[in-house]
Amino acid sequence: MRRTPRFQNGRHDGGTTFDSGCVSRSGFTLLEIIISVAIFLGGLAAIMQGLAIGQRSELSARLQSEAVLRCEAKMGEILCGAAEATSSQGNRFDDDEIGNWEWSAESVESGTAGLLQITVLVEHKPGSEEPNAAFTLIRYMRDPQLFLDAALQESSP
Repeated sequence: MRRTPRFQNGRHDGGTTFDSGCVSRSGFTLLEIIISVAIFLGGLAAIMQGLAIGQRSELSARLQSEAVLRCEAKMGEILCGAAEATSSQGNRFDDDEIGNWEWSAESVESGTAGLLQITVLVEHKPGSEEPNAAFTLIRYMRDPQLFLDAALQESSP
């Protein structure tokens, strides 16, 4: 089969005539358009899935960072004496308006005399669900009761 360009009124009309008389047209077929739209929508779905994963990761990282900061702040309060070095569970933070953040502290004697092991746990619990962010911090501090007992012994005759 030999292809020859078609001319009409001395001009090329864009189509090609085959010896059999069929005309092939330049342009896209419906099948090509459907396939290209399907590929485009598949790529768009993959991009949207990536964005959703990124958003969940951002939320998780933000909550974890806030848990670390709240835990360090509460541990600082305990170590400086602004808060009692006693065991407590399920306490709310004063600055948390929604009430999703809870902290717990545990104070136990360590293996060394005069040292307390302070463990602070901060959790983000939306509603009554499992915590979606948590951080635990463990520090050692001198037992403040030893200083009070020593001061009382010195002051008593």
